Amino acid sequence: MIRSRLIFMLILSVTLAAPAGSSAQDDPLRIVASTSILADVAANVAGDTAVVETLFSRGTNPHTAEPSAQDVARLSDADLVLVVGTNYEEGLLPVLEESAGDRLISASLCVPIRPVPEGVIHEQEDANPTGAESTHHENTMGAVCEAHSAEVLAAFSLEELASGDVLGPLYTLDCGGIHEHHEGEEDVHEAGSCDPHVWADPVNVALWTLSIRDTLSEYDPDNAAVYAANAERYLGELAALNSEIAEQMGEIEPWRNVILTNHQTLNYFAARYGLKMVGVVLPGGSTTAEPSAQDMLALMDLIDR
Repeated sequence: MIRSRLIFMLILSVTLAAPAGSSAQDDPLRIVASTSILADVAANVAGDTAVVETLFSRGTNPHTAEPSAQDVARLSDADLVLVVGTNYEEGLLPVLEESAGDRLISASLCVPIRPVPEGVIHEQEDANPTGAESTHHENTMGAVCEAHSAEVLAAFSLEELASGDVLGPLYTLDCGGIHEHHEGEEDVHEAGSCDPHVWADPVNVALWTLSIRDTLSEYDPDNAAVYAANAERYLGELAALNSEIAEQMGEIEPWRNVILTNHQTLNYFAARYGLKMVGVVLPGGSTTAEPSAQDMLALMDLIDR
């Protein structure tokens, strides 16, 4: 009996000594990312200070995936929900916006967006989506993106973030993505619209990294120094990866420097490393699209050349 009382008193003393009511900031941030790639970047920035989960398992097609009731509950319980944006999570927009609200963050706001090529590459005409008029938010984002760009350029020893056919940073565009989706609109990445596959370029992943760093620091300022250190380390790894890829791509003979793919996912990769995208089997950027007979004949003719 005496022993039981001692144990009870010990538990009570520990409870009273603890901060009142374990506040939310004392717990690690709970982050849900729409893809495994985005979750991996977030985990590298967060380290041990946050719990990062992926909404769907690796290999799931986000264009057609449908969240379960358990997935919706995880979105609602998360402190942050990270998405690629650029209409990549096209079929999930209503669920994401309803479940996460203002906790829904696009990692690609500062990424220079490229247009989706057609099945066989042609010159793009008037490809720029219609953007909103300049606002205070845009001006603020412009300053943020300018700072992020400077960090990435220094880390990668580059003179510019992107060259060639670029629509502009995501925050200035209407790609039909997060907070830009309207019921009844067609969820297909048409040629000339925003190409969502931004992660194929390590420079864009570096921009993700800085965006996630700033977001985590805002939600959890006590660990801002941790996020900054982790982001700096990860930027170094991405810069090294970029150099390694560039060296290997430089060994390819110019006449073999062309790409023909099944799905349009390598546009950013090709632009970064000087490869020529000559065509894709599936038109537009969506895996739900189907090539026409004319598209297939054009591709077959291209291959036979």
